[in-house]
Amino acid sequence: MPKTFLAVGAHMDDAELGAGGVLIQAARAGHRVVIVTVVSDYSTWENTIGREKQVKQDLIALAKRYGFEKRFLDYPYHQIDGGDLELKKKLAEIYVELKPDAAFIHHHEDHFPDHVACSRASKDAFLFSHGLTKDRTIQRCPLILSYTVTSAQTYRFEPGTFYDVTPVMADFMELIVGTDCCLSGKKPDEIAKYSFSVKGEKGDDRTFRLGEHGRTKLADCINHGYITGSLFAQGFVTAWGQRRGPTLF
Repeated sequence: MPKTFLAVGAHMDDAELGAGGVLIQAARAGHRVVIVTVVSDYSTWENTIGREKQVKQDLIALAKRYGFEKRFLDYPYHQIDGGDLELKKKLAEIYVELKPDAAFIHHHEDHFPDHVACSRASKDAFLFSHGLTKDRTIQRCPLILSYTVTSAQTYRFEPGTFYDVTPVMADFMELIVGTDCCLSGKKPDEIAKYSFSVKGEKGDDRTFRLGEHGRTKLADCINHGYITGSLFAQGFVTAWGQRRGPTLF
């Protein structure tokens, strides 16, 4: 049976960076993937002022390319609070609508206040929707996994749940290049300053291009792959549910 996966990110690229490899695999396996971007009032951020409508159009187009649904809550930058009842209610209503099999949220220990606020609000909404919506019978989300954006932002992140993303690594890096283009307004060739090659045992060599965000995420995936014995993996902290993480799909 098709499953539903819900990912919440504070900013336009957070969920893609934090869980993109797994989300690509889920979408390609025929499952529903919904990404909610909370801080998406692009008139409040210097890099996107004057491009607000185009940024959203580009993000929606990018999501469709990978089989994702993209939603925006239109909060301004650095003006959200994890204890905001209205924010929790909005996320809880989305949770009740979708009833996801698994959710991906920010790790709660992070230098960026938007990340921390989204982590708290998301977790509360997905565990306690029965008190935040009119649906008193809704069950808690069975699995909530928290992700890291970059090691320069998230700290004390010690993953215990890992998923092999080797088959989609090139696409994962392209997804990150795409989000960087939306963020900066630049073209892919301007963003992708690096490349990484993998020599296959049967001549199936692979090369993919990277931007700055892709370079840092590649390092994470190599490290997590080394831990688990795969080439590339994404690691998560289990915020709720089965500690080692079940097979997702």
